[in-house]
Amino acid sequence: MPFEVYFPRSENYVAVSKNHITLNRNLVSKLNADHIQLAYDRDGKVIRVSAASPDSGLILNKTRIGAKGFLQYFGIDSKGKFPATFNEEEKTIYIQL
Repeated sequence: MPFEVYFPRSENYVAVSKNHITLNRNLVSKLNADHIQLAYDRDGKVIRVSAASPDSGLILNKTRIGAKGFLQYFGIDSKGKFPATFNEEEKTIYIQL
């Protein structure tokens, strides 16, 4: 029987719950910000997470964003893990719901 070796991969997935958006550590390190800005594309059902200045953005606590108001405002009731991509040029995370 041939053996297969397991190599852990850090997939770029984001968890969305009722009150929070949780990024994985890989995405947080690429974003490199303490405060973030959230935006939503209703047509494409895509959340954009980008860095923001401390006086205008939401706080990023390690990997978690308190997003209850954002999720309610846009009527986002999708919960679970969703694929995310990081755009190097824009320094932005896109979450496909």
